[in-house]
This record gives sequence, structure tokens and C-alpha cells, in this order.
Amino acid sequence: MAKASTYNVSGNRESISDVLTILEPESTPLTSMANKLSATATFNEVQVDDLSTASFDGVNEGEDVTSFDNKAANRARIGNYVQVFRRPYAVSSIQEIVDTAGVASEFANAESKAIRETKRDMEAAFCSSQDRQADSGSGSPYKTRGMFKFLGVGGQPSDIPTFAQNVANDTTSTQTEATFNSVLQELYEANGMPGGQLTLIAGPTLKKEISDFSRQAGGAGFAFQVTQPAESKTITLSVNFYEGDFGNVAIIPSTLLNRTSGSATIDGDAGLLIDPEYIGIHTLKAESNSELENQGGGRRGYCDVIAGLACMSPKAHGFFN
Repeated sequence: MAKASTYNVSGNRESISDVLTILEPESTPLTSMANKLSATATFNEVQVDDLSTASFDGVNEGEDVTSFDNKAANRARIGNYVQVFRRPYAVSSIQEIVDTAGVASEFANAESKAIRETKRDMEAAFCSSQDRQADSGSGSPYKTRGMFKFLGVGGQPSDIPTFAQNVANDTTSTQTEATFNSVLQELYEANGMPGGQLTLIAGPTLKKEISDFSRQAGGAGFAFQVTQPAESKTITLSVNFYEGDFGNVAIIPSTLLNRTSGSATIDGDAGLLIDPEYIGIHTLKAESNSELENQGGGRRGYCDVIAGLACMSPKAHGFFN
């Protein structure tokens, strides 16, 4: 018997929700904590120096001063290029007019996404191991050196003097409290921890390993034994702040560490141990949106930032990889 059904009748209206969901990691801890610095050129430098080794040999009574030291002998400059971060977008004139579910303005939506993507691009670059690069024409743009490269991952940059190079790091596949404390100790012995407060930007695997610190593994099933008040009826199995013998560390998870440009691969074991006082971002052009001329096809524009990472001294920081 002939019957009209949903699968054989044309003209049934579609039901599309007015909710548009985007679920992507957007946290940018390094960019957020870095000191904000102004840039006036494409190449920006900071200066580093050191102190002589403590000496207490004594001086004979009446001995004249016959030799002198050049206290600026080891002073050096560490530089980095800025990089252009840009996300373009375009919307046809017709698409801007039609009624789209969940989007009041397709152009405004594209503009908003470009801003969010640019911020992630910056964070990924600053947390990468890419080296700095001068612009030499088509195909070779300015690139800013990432933090992992400043700390010597993939080879020590030649412009960083030996006394300022990173010494606090661990590349063990699984972090334990002992290996973690060893890095903190190395950092303290190298610089005395002048800031006193560190932030660890940790990959997902590293963050989970740190949460396992100070738990006692039980018998079968590898159960963890913890002691905590029961009034809240809540079991806390995470560590977001670590107080150790050689400093306090705030721990923030991130998925944008040690990335390769254009790759979605997450380095879960990576971690940047940052002293916020000794990190900065040189900004030559602040984040902005620019709309280009509509040449008949529709509205066009782009979001861009021109900025570079500044590491005041690699010896102030540590890493896990």
C-alpha cells in the first residue's frame, strides 16, 4: 500500500541546532605569564653576565693592588627575531547574507576563530624547539626561537655563552619524585633560585606522573594509598602545586609543548620549568584584525601579531623531555 513516509517525501524541513560547538585546547600559559616587552626592531637582544667564583684567599697586610679584573669581560648578548603570526579569512557575499544555524554573522565568526587560532600559534611557537631565522626572501620568513631551543634541545645555540646555558633538565621517560627533585636541585645550584616561584608547563603524561608523587603503591591492582579528611566526601588525586626543598612549583597542563608546525601530535612527556621573572615577549605589532577591500567576491580580512620570545637567561629555567 502506498504511504507517505519520511524517507520518500521531499520537502521535510531539516532540524539544525543554533549551537555551534568548538572543543579545542586553548590555554596559553607561557604567553600569559611572560613579561610584556615592546620591540622597535625585528631583532631584539637581552644581556647576560656572571659572577666570579667565590674566593677567600686573603690579602697580606700592606699589599698594594697591582692587578685588575675586567668585570665586563663575560658580558654577552642573547638575541631573537620576531615572527609574523597571521590567520586570514574570507566569506562570500552570499554566505554572509544567508541564514546560518548557530552563526549570526559568518564574517564575525571567522574573525573570532582567527584570533583564537593566532593565540594558539604563538603559544606553540614559543614552546617549541624551532630556532630563530632571519627573513631572506620568499619561503624563508622570520622565525622566533622557541623556549625548548633556548634550553638546548636539538643542539645548543651558538650565541648563548657557556655560563648562561641551561643545566637543569631530565630526559627520563618516566618522572619520579627523585628525578623531579634532582632538576630542582640543579636549578638551585646553578642560580640560587632568585625568583623563588616556578611554573611547570607540563604535557599530559608528565602532569599525570607528578600527580603520582608521594603515593604508596599497594599490592595487587596497584592501588594508591592516600590519607585525607573524609568530610568533603571527595578524593583528590591530582597535584597542582609542589613544595620542594629547592622551590615551589605551580603545575599547569598544556598540549602545545614541543610541537612541530602544522602537526597535531602531542608531546605528553614534555615540560618547561619556567621562572616567570626571566621570560618575556617582545611585541613589534600588537594583535589586531584588519579587513581588506571587498573586490566583489565577499568580505576578507586577517588577524596578525608580530612578536618574539625573550629568554633573559636559559640558566634560569629547566625542562623535561
